[in-house]
Amino acid sequence: MKRTAVSASFLLSFALPLSAQDVQWRLVDTGVSSHSSYGDGIEMRIQPDPIPSGLFSNDNLDELLLALCNHYAPSVIPFVQQQADIEDPNFVAVRIVSGGAVGRYILETYAITDGRCGRVL
Repeated sequence: MKRTAVSASFLLSFALPLSAQDVQWRLVDTGVSSHSSYGDGIEMRIQPDPIPSGLFSNDNLDELLLALCNHYAPSVIPFVQQQADIEDPNFVAVRIVSGGAVGRYILETYAITDGRCGRVL
């Protein structure tokens, strides 16, 4: 992923049904991502704090990914377009990461519809 010149940092709180704890979802990186099937798009890397137990096996993970995508996309898409000079991105992706170099992740890719996350690609 090509990183933008300026990184953004936002917080979003969700209470997951799998956990009684509040989780902050930090946008830790944004940039242009190249996908072998979809071409060039925008990726958002999001890290939960703390990492909820059972996150990657949660039945509501699809809903969480879409909610995170639609929360950040309206500000991230134009930001990355301007900073990375990508005029017409083919997709927007959300990658939830669990930690450093050996952490786990999940990635979902969406069509862009009216500056927000559309259907899953």
